[in-house]
Amino acid sequence: MADKLLKQNFTSLNFSVMHTAPRIIAIAAVLALGGTTWAQAQVTVGPRIGLNLANVSIKNEDNSGLELDPKLIAAPQAGITLNAAFGNLAIQPSLLFSQKGFKVTEEERDGADSFKTEATYRLGYLELPVNLVYTTGGTEGFQVFAGPYVGIGVGGKVKAKYTVTQAGVTESGSETVNVKFASKEKNNSDDLYLNQPDFGVNGGVGYKVGPFQAQAGYSLGLGNMIPKDSNGDKPDGKLRNRVIQFSLSYFFGS
Repeated sequence: MADKLLKQNFTSLNFSVMHTAPRIIAIAAVLALGGTTWAQAQVTVGPRIGLNLANVSIKNEDNSGLELDPKLIAAPQAGITLNAAFGNLAIQPSLLFSQKGFKVTEEERDGADSFKTEATYRLGYLELPVNLVYTTGGTEGFQVFAGPYVGIGVGGKVKAKYTVTQAGVTESGSETVNVKFASKEKNNSDDLYLNQPDFGVNGGVGYKVGPFQAQAGYSLGLGNMIPKDSNGDKPDGKLRNRVIQFSLSYFFGS
């Protein structure tokens, strides 16, 4: 099936990075800045926590007439951020566990009979954003930032609830489906497959005072999350991450 995620019935739907995170984000910053300018930077590093208000955009290109109305879910993000500052400008690579996803509700009625499903998708990513940050006061003040990100899916779940009313009798139930990330679906699998990597751009505003930095931004996914089908055919539809992000960072040594 070329478009499993868009056409499938929705009822059949802590790991640690702290040891490797400083090394990975330092390498990312060196690559972004270059070796000569790196020696001139004021470098600090610290933890970052935050909240994602996650959703998706859905585009169905096969004109099937299917209409879905995805809703926001609240999800966590946590990790570590490096700040390499050059006056008013800074490069900030981060290594994060970032949960994304969305919720879909469908309801059908035929007289007194009805069928309702609610499916919540929660998708975990190991994400590396690299932002260019401008701070009005140099080390403190109002900020604007932008930059790319790439994310590797590490797992997820779809939890579906359903309620069926027929001939005056109502039945309810639930089902959980595991999410796996791959470029192609597998035959005869009960898992839901999503494409990877996820990639896109970030942008937003913030404020930095002392060692604290608060930011609010928007993450625009550019990669299609729907994989090829088991025959290797490309999907007709497109599914992309859309996330409003709020974060708080603390930089040691600031």
